[in-house]
This record gives sequence, C-alpha cells and structure tokens, in this order.
Amino acid sequence: MHFIARDEARPLEQQLRRQIADKPKPKLILYYNSGCADYSAATRILTAAISEFTEATLHFLFCVSGDGWSKGNAMNEQWRSYRQWRGARGEHRRLYDAPVHVFAHDEAEQLSRALEFALQLGWDALLCAKPGRQLLLLSHDDRIEIYRGFDWRTLAERLIALGYWHR
Repeated sequence: MHFIARDEARPLEQQLRRQIADKPKPKLILYYNSGCADYSAATRILTAAISEFTEATLHFLFCVSGDGWSKGNAMNEQWRSYRQWRGARGEHRRLYDAPVHVFAHDEAEQLSRALEFALQLGWDALLCAKPGRQLLLLSHDDRIEIYRGFDWRTLAERLIALGYWHR
C-alpha cells in the first residue's frame, strides 16, 4: 500500500471524473444512515464485490470536517484513529497533500479498513479497481453510486440486507 500526492493524483482524478461525466447515470445508487458505529461488514462486502483486483485506489475528494489535520479535528477519535492508521503505513503527509490510497492485490483487508474510515468520516471519495475499470463514488450525504463493475447486483443484495436501501 502506498499514497499518491495531490499533484500526481490530479490527472487520474480528472480521468475518473470524465468517466462519470460520460456515464451520468449510475447503474445503482444505495443510501445509508450515517453515524453507524460499525461499517466493517459493509466495507468487507464492498471489498469483496471488487473481486480479484490487481490494484485498487481510493481517492479522497472532500469531507465537510476537512482532512483531519486541523486543530478542530485533533481530538476527534475517528480522525485520530485514521491518522494513526495512515502513519503506521509510513504516510505522515496531510490527507489533502496525499489524497490517493493505492492497494495491491493482496491488501484487501487494508482497503476494507480505508473504506471504513471513509464512511465513518463522511468522505466524498472515488473507488476504482483494475481489472475491469470498476468505479464507484462515496458521498458525504450517505450515498454510494456504482458506475461500473463491483458485481453491483450482488453488492446491492448484500448491502440491502444490512439496512442500506435504494429507490
């Protein structure tokens, strides 16, 4: 696992945003109630829906509370836990400065944990995986938009069983 700096990540983010713009209607939109104490089951389901990936990237885009490095977030337990997790992987730059998390094929557990942080903290984030150009968007307003891949039908069934819903 490694992290990519904002300047290096910008072209990839622009490419992913173009893919979303080219396909403005997601295959599936799921909703959930934020504030859940434990997102681990959902993130394990999301990670499993990627299937056999060679590389997955989680692109932090935005969070209402910032990137966790401000004085206001210094005492927030969830942000502190995220910063410790990130630091334990050798990354000490701010999330704004290195927003992309890159996971190799044997790092599904770490990907699941990063997704758990993203849901807990209310990130807007893009998750993509290879092969198959899989792409989904996490939104701070309790929404998951699946644009491509992720075995979306099975993913929907499993997340709905956890209390997620779609319209």
